[in-house]
Amino acid sequence: MGWSSRSLGCGVSEAAVRQAADKLAPLSPYGYRYLIVDDCWLAPQRAGGALAADPARFPSGIPALAEYVHGKGLKLGLALSAGTRACAGGGPGSYRNEAADGAQLAGWGVDYVKYDWCNVPMGDFPGKDSRAVAQTLYPLMRQALGESVVFAMNNEDGNSVPWLWGPELATTWRTNVVTRPIGDTYAGMVDIWEVNQLREEYAGPGSWADPDLLQAGRGGMSELEYRTQMTLWAIGAAPLILQSLDAPPAIVADPEVIAVNQDPLGAMGRLVKTDGWYHVLAKPLKDGSQAIALFNESDRAATLSWELPEGRYRVEDLWTGAVSSTRGELAAHVPAHGAVMYRVGELREQAPPLVTVEVDPSIPGDDRPSALEPGKENPVVTRVVNTGATATLRDVEVTLAVPEGWRARPGGPAVARRLAPGEDFTVTWHVTPPSGAEPKSYDLVATAGRWTGAAVVRVATAPGPGVSFLSDLAWTNARNHLGAPKKDVSHDGNTLTLDGVAHAKGLGAHAPADIEYYLARRCSRVEFVAGVDDEVGANGSVDFEVWADGERVARTGVITGAQPARKVTASVEGARYLRLVVTNGGDNAYYDHADFAGATVTCS
Repeated sequence: MGWSSRSLGCGVSEAAVRQAADKLAPLSPYGYRYLIVDDCWLAPQRAGGALAADPARFPSGIPALAEYVHGKGLKLGLALSAGTRACAGGGPGSYRNEAADGAQLAGWGVDYVKYDWCNVPMGDFPGKDSRAVAQTLYPLMRQALGESVVFAMNNEDGNSVPWLWGPELATTWRTNVVTRPIGDTYAGMVDIWEVNQLREEYAGPGSWADPDLLQAGRGGMSELEYRTQMTLWAIGAAPLILQSLDAPPAIVADPEVIAVNQDPLGAMGRLVKTDGWYHVLAKPLKDGSQAIALFNESDRAATLSWELPEGRYRVEDLWTGAVSSTRGELAAHVPAHGAVMYRVGELREQAPPLVTVEVDPSIPGDDRPSALEPGKENPVVTRVVNTGATATLRDVEVTLAVPEGWRARPGGPAVARRLAPGEDFTVTWHVTPPSGAEPKSYDLVATAGRWTGAAVVRVATAPGPGVSFLSDLAWTNARNHLGAPKKDVSHDGNTLTLDGVAHAKGLGAHAPADIEYYLARRCSRVEFVAGVDDEVGANGSVDFEVWADGERVARTGVITGAQPARKVTASVEGARYLRLVVTNGGDNAYYDHADFAGATVTCS
């Protein structure tokens, strides 16, 4: 656990690291102790054959820095490379100097070494692949450092498969590709987590899978998504290395969550249930209890569940501290992109039953938030379930909180006088956003006594009757390779032009792109002319698709800039959502300027 200077790049300096030590010290009681300087600390050349710190960036040298860091109750980490040069900053690598470099760092008081895989002279190892070379070089540094120094093996280059042999050697071994550090995005974080989870069988006490740094505090994800990363890293027994020292303590310094991560048993949580969107992970703990995480990867709130063996269990929500009891069923209404984590053990005390409060329960197979039309009454369902079934609930009153200016009225009684074990209580609400509500996502929160549940809904307006240009409508979601899709102009901002014909209306995109509209089951047909805009000449290659909910209803095949545009007509009868998708044709995406010229939708 600690902090890495990666986000500073070669702007790292002795002063910056000392400041980081000052900021990290208050987190050390929670376990954050390693201060890791990730590259750019080395002088360009060795001094008398020995490593030296860059005199401009680290004028006092590494031993003095180590003394300062240790004085704060922290530990110092440095990055080295197994190759001829460092990964960044231009300093020397440790190739053929492993014994001397390892002994030198240990003598300086360095406590952690991140050993990178950059500039490795593969030509010196004829007939050997990356794995064989890594298995030759990495043990040399491990031996030179000694067992007291943490050895973080950072060599997942795609074919060195460190999980097959790293546990014999390293304290941690990276599982995402070393040339692709984790990014501050939800999709990127989930992708890396999925890859990391595939290595579960190889991790264990003393040697752990490392999916890379915690992103909380950087600003690219929501607070909920950062909490999800912390949950997944904690139950995965992953290193907890911060990239930002502005990470909210409420996310990165929850002692109960950290206790699961640092549990002495050292087990990595494994997937016990998954369908691609909804995941349940379990991690055995030293005291005989277990941690259970329910992760909703999808874009819509959903109830996730897991059946424990028959018995009576104490269930503690590690993020809220709430304690409940259950006879075996574990369930929670988990927000989109959210995760909950429980510590589950033997029930030795009185505790109320576990209760699940659902808001706008998901439709099987649909991961989009419900769309509510402004100025109209829209049905929203709440459901309270006596999930734990250890006692009867009485006088359960349900309320639904909506954004300011909205109205919500129950379509029936909102109080259940008695909710027996296993029973549920459902209320249908009539929710009306104001006619001028901005088309975006909003939170709805239901409360039933001490329990709450939440969901995200989206305000969206369906096209009116007749034929509408899609560029005149608001999309509900849009992704584009560069920037946002354009309305009524090409990707470069020019008039939409295909085969010399100018089009006043349409959408200009850069593949890959995905543009979504809400249709409310009222529309029948979509039409447009598909092609690569003339602004890129004969370059570019793209493939257009039309999706009605989960079904692809039209596809052009690959169209290049040298080929004529094609007319596309697709049925969207009965669809709630329309997606216009354009993919790369299989080559470089640089020129893939894709036009949906004259795009219209016909509705009743």
